[in-house]
Amino acid sequence: MKARCVLAMLLATSGVQAAPDGAALFAQHCAPCHQADGSGTVGLAPSLKGDHWARLGAERGYLAAVLTHGLSGPIKVNGQPFSGSMPAFAAQLDDASLAAVATHVRRLQGAEVAYSAEELKAAREKPGGPPQTRALRTQLLGP
Repeated sequence: MKARCVLAMLLATSGVQAAPDGAALFAQHCAPCHQADGSGTVGLAPSLKGDHWARLGAERGYLAAVLTHGLSGPIKVNGQPFSGSMPAFAAQLDDASLAAVATHVRRLQGAEVAYSAEELKAAREKPGGPPQTRALRTQLLGP
């Protein structure tokens, strides 16, 4: 017990920070709408799983754009129409936290893909907003 306390104090004073917990951040910020397993909520938030992610996930910048710039307007997911708005999380979460969330989302989809803070920083710095993210989605999936 004493050794753990000493280790915790050393880590805290050394400036070393633990990597953000993508699952915990997802549970806090995303699961209220998308559910803990990413299955979505009928009429509110689409599933983050399904065949469409084979194409969306191939473009690494798509998920980063959704997290940093949001998504709005009508979309179809697994045959169900959704028309709403997903907020951007760039103002609430730093790049490392956004990368952890993106990595967790892809793991929920069965992909062992890791995102870096640098990728999310680059996405944050690109101009865009919810309508541009939807346009990217349409480009990747077709009308």
